[in-house]
Parts: sequence; C-alpha cells; structure tokens
Amino acid sequence: MRKRTVIFLSVLITVLLISGAVWFISVQQKGSSIKVLQTVQVQRGSVSVQLKSTGIVQPQVGAVVKTGTRATGEIERMLVHVGDKVEKGVLIAKIDDREERAAYLIQEAALRQAQAELVNVNKTYPLQIEQAQATLNGSLAKRRYTYLTWQRRTALVATGVLEQASLDEAYQDYVVAVTQAKADKEALRLVEENYATAIINAVEAVASAQAELENANIQISYTEIYAPITGLVSQVTAQEGETVVAGLQVANLITILDPTRLEMLIYVDETDVGTVTSGMAVNFTVDAYPNVIFRGTVSQIYPEAVVQDNIVYYQALVPLSPETAIQLRPEMTTQCSIITKEIDSVLVVPNDAIKWVDGKKYIYIVDENDRATPVSPELGVMGENNTEIVSGIKEGDRVATRIIIPTTQTADDK
Repeated sequence: MRKRTVIFLSVLITVLLISGAVWFISVQQKGSSIKVLQTVQVQRGSVSVQLKSTGIVQPQVGAVVKTGTRATGEIERMLVHVGDKVEKGVLIAKIDDREERAAYLIQEAALRQAQAELVNVNKTYPLQIEQAQATLNGSLAKRRYTYLTWQRRTALVATGVLEQASLDEAYQDYVVAVTQAKADKEALRLVEENYATAIINAVEAVASAQAELENANIQISYTEIYAPITGLVSQVTAQEGETVVAGLQVANLITILDPTRLEMLIYVDETDVGTVTSGMAVNFTVDAYPNVIFRGTVSQIYPEAVVQDNIVYYQALVPLSPETAIQLRPEMTTQCSIITKEIDSVLVVPNDAIKWVDGKKYIYIVDENDRATPVSPELGVMGENNTEIVSGIKEGDRVATRIIIPTTQTADDK
C-alpha cells in the first residue's frame, strides 16, 4: 500500500513538471510574437502644429461706456436696470432740473433785454445823426450867408456907401458862423462814432446773452441722460430719489456694455512667443460651452510682458467677430490652440502609429497576413494628431496604431 502511494506521487510530480514546462514554452512563444489590434491606411492629409495656452475674454476699447451726469440734483427717474438692453439715444435717467430751468428763464430775459437795447440803438442814434446833420447844414448855410454879406459890405465900404462899423459887424457874424459850423460838424462826428460804438456793444451784448442762454440750455440737457451706445446695462450705481453731486469729476450712474465688441488676450509663454505671429488661426473653448470650438485670428502681439507667478508671458490679441462675441462674456477664461504651422497634401500617419522601442521611433507596417514589420521612416512635422511622413512608407500602406509588442522589448503601446 505504501509502495503504491509513492508510485502515485512520483507520477503526479512528473505530470506537473511536464505541464509546467509546456506552459512556460507556450508563454515564451506567445511573448515573442507581435499582436496587431488596430490599423489605419497611410494617406495624404494635413498636419497642424498647435501651441496650447490660456486666455481671457475682455471688452474692446470703447465697448464699455460709463454714463454719468454733470448736473447736481435728485434722480427723478431711473428707467433701466442691470441686464436691460438699450438702444443708442434712448433716455435712461432723469435728474431734477428746476434750478437749471430757472437759470434758463433768467438768461432768456437777459437776451430779450439785450435785443431790445439793440433795437433802441438802431432807432435813436439814426435820429440823432439826422438832427446833427440838419444842424450842421443850417450852420453851413449861415456861414455862407455871412460870408457873402461880409463881401458885399466890403465893396460898399470901399465906395463910401457904408461905414466901417457895418463892415466890422458883418465880419464878426462870419467868424461866429464859421466857428458854429465847425462845432456842429464835430457834434455830428461824435454822434456817428457813438452810434458805431453803441451798435457794437449792443450786438456783443446780444451775442453774449445768446451764449449764456445756450449754456443754460446745455445745463438742462445734463439732467437728461441718454444711452451713448447700444448694448446691455451692466451696472447701475444710483436709484430714484438719490441725490448726485457733480464735482470735478462726472458722477457715473450707469455702465453700458456692447456685447458684440469683445476680444481675447492669450497669454503666450516667453519660450513660445517667437513662434507666434500675426495672422495665425486660433481655436478656443470656454467652460460654459465645452463642446463648442470658437475660432479667431491673432492680430498682434503686445510688446510689454506680463508676469504671473514668476512666469513671463506676452499677450496675443485676438479680435472676436460679433457672432462669436455675443455667445461669450467678459472675463471668461479660454483654452486656446494657436496653429503655428500647417501643411496640406502630405503623407500622414496618426501619432498613435509611432512607437518608441528601445529609445527609437518605429512604425509597424502590417501585411495582408496581419504580420507587423517595424520600420524607422523619416518623419517630418509632428502635429496635434498626425505626423508627416517624408520617406520610408508609401501611400496605401497599412500601419498599426494599437499593437502588443513582446515584453522583452520596451515600447510605447498607444
């Protein structure tokens, strides 16, 4: 009995040893073969090199307008609220304007008075000039008469008809008439000069009163606040019943944002800024719409650096179209891909087809029997998804994208 047990155990150990050897050989044989799981055909396509970065959406210059007032007074009406859409030129707030209107009435009265004075000057001075001219005409006529009288008496005295005293009297009358004519002529000149001065002063007074009246009207206009642009109300800093005091600075009441005028600033690392130029296409996403890809174009690179967390960045400006901007909001963070290089109509393989084996890049070409043969082709531009094939692989070849490489080798099994 004991002998049978020993024999059975010996047989069992032998069977186990044989089975183990068979299993080990089988595993070794399996490990020495390449198993192809997925393939693609080599064909022509495009390769794009993309620079990943983050950005921020912000309003363009002039897209945000802070609307205020230069008037001091109580807000009678506030006609908008945050989020309201307003059109340019629409009344959005009204301030008490009683003081301004009272000042307007005062200036209106001053203008009427100045205009009346101008009318009075144009009415009275011409009469004074007419009277002075008539007086001068009379003086000139009297001077002429006295002169002739003096001449006649001179002849009569010479013939002895009249005495010398009569001639002296005539001469004295002539001298008085000449003096009076000179005085009347000077009086006319003074009236004319006074008229010219008065008319200038009166016209200037009217112009000044008109300017003061216009200024008063402008002061009234400050009490009515109109939307300067079309957009959305983003801030309202005062409500009905509150008093605003306008000092050296305009009191801001309402902020309006034009949601169609946005732009994006991309923060490009200083090590990558040399690869980015104006005109490059940009694809980006935001967390609010993770499945939507927005597009834009780099317009310029700002020369001044921005330092964040001890890292130097340069900002690339990307204007956004109104259709894109209307879907976004200021201060949104964006995940951007700047296409720094793109080539078309070249042989490409997916990046998954490139395997690292023993520190070298290989691509496995698969034949009709699904046997994989590693090759080391000349590679060109490596893009986000594809890599350019310069030589070593032909169009139409099948290459493996997913394989199991023997464990005796080191590989990157993508």
